[in-house]
Amino acid sequence: MPEPKAYVREVAEQEYDLVRVARVFKKCCPVKYHAYLDNRGVSGAVLSSPRFVDRIYTDRYQNAVFPHYGGNRICGLELKSAEKAIFVRGSEKTLWRSNIRAGDTCLILSEAVIDALSYFLLFSDENSIYGATGGGLSSEQMALICKFLEQHPKIQRVLIITDNDKGGDRLTDKIQSAIKESDFCGQITRHSPEVRGHDWNDVLTKRNGGQNV
Repeated sequence: MPEPKAYVREVAEQEYDLVRVARVFKKCCPVKYHAYLDNRGVSGAVLSSPRFVDRIYTDRYQNAVFPHYGGNRICGLELKSAEKAIFVRGSEKTLWRSNIRAGDTCLILSEAVIDALSYFLLFSDENSIYGATGGGLSSEQMALICKFLEQHPKIQRVLIITDNDKGGDRLTDKIQSAIKESDFCGQITRHSPEVRGHDWNDVLTKRNGGQNV
């Protein structure tokens, strides 16, 4: 058998740097219009609505910036453009979410922020909070979802709007399993696009005539 010292870790542990994240975020600005999002069918009217105001930013490179929160502080920044979909180095991926209103009774969860915004345009619901995982779901994120539901007892329903593909199937199963093991007693449902392989932004751009690419 080879000596254990001969092994080298193939995957480095994630290093969080909240100071760096805060420094990058300080240079970002909230947006009421973003060219990339507009090209994907998400208009400035959505970004400036009370539900999403100050929840979507842009950086000096004109990326759309989606902040992830840990408690009341920003702990991660997700960048999105036509060329990239990354997290700022040092970020902790938690959850992006919209603003909360007193009468909210439903939590809508998507994989990507742009799908949450697309769903809002397609099926606007004034009593829903919108959230996105920013990709695959970790055990820490599952715990955050359950904690959020515990802290907001008025929520009676969780609607999972994942993509209609294998990744969406897996994400849905994870979310459902985590919530069912919590104290949440409300309804958990899934609503995905009818066409296999599509997400809700695909549906939105098709509704708009396919001019958004």
